[in-house]
Amino acid sequence: MRKCKCDRRLGTLALLSVMALAACGGGPEPMPVAGFGVLSGKTVLVLPVQYVRPVPGGWLAGAAGAREAARQADLEIAFALAERGGRANWVTPEQQAEAVRQRPSIQVNPYLLSADELLAEGRDARRFRDPLYGEVRMLGALFDTRYAVWPLEILYQAGAKEEPSRLAVRAYLLDLRAGTVLWTGLVPGDTLQPPAQPGALAALAQNFAAQVSP
Repeated sequence: MRKCKCDRRLGTLALLSVMALAACGGGPEPMPVAGFGVLSGKTVLVLPVQYVRPVPGGWLAGAAGAREAARQADLEIAFALAERGGRANWVTPEQQAEAVRQRPSIQVNPYLLSADELLAEGRDARRFRDPLYGEVRMLGALFDTRYAVWPLEILYQAGAKEEPSRLAVRAYLLDLRAGTVLWTGLVPGDTLQPPAQPGALAALAQNFAAQVSP
């Protein structure tokens, strides 16, 4: 019994030591609770769309069409977030690209991030590694921010049986400093907007803004 009490006292002392180190800045930075509420009052990167999958009906045509659609999606999302407001300070892809242009020594292209591995992991993604980690960490440092939302991929969702098809966006919430994925999911578009029509992209952007805005 004496040994047991001693072990408990040693465990308590060890815990207090860790707490003291954390209070003094010597411990690891605490991880936030996953969810978009952590963005409230923060500066947040809105990383550019990297992939756009072909949509039946001729909406896209080759790599050039995909790039154009991705940039249009960036604009629609930036507009939807600004229109919605919220308590986060959103940093658009254009602002990120301009900040990089003003610093020639930074070799990061926000529109060509190394996202293949993250996309391949799908819903199982929990962390992201170099080279992506170094790229987004550097972008975050430019704006002194820890968080990013990423509408990574625009895709086509075929309707089942009698259900209409629609666009969707595969999105992520990232902790840039810890290199962790706090949330990932598929945000659906509007079934009232045919996916091949330009209005479908605007409707999808509005749904994405409603999902991520704290």
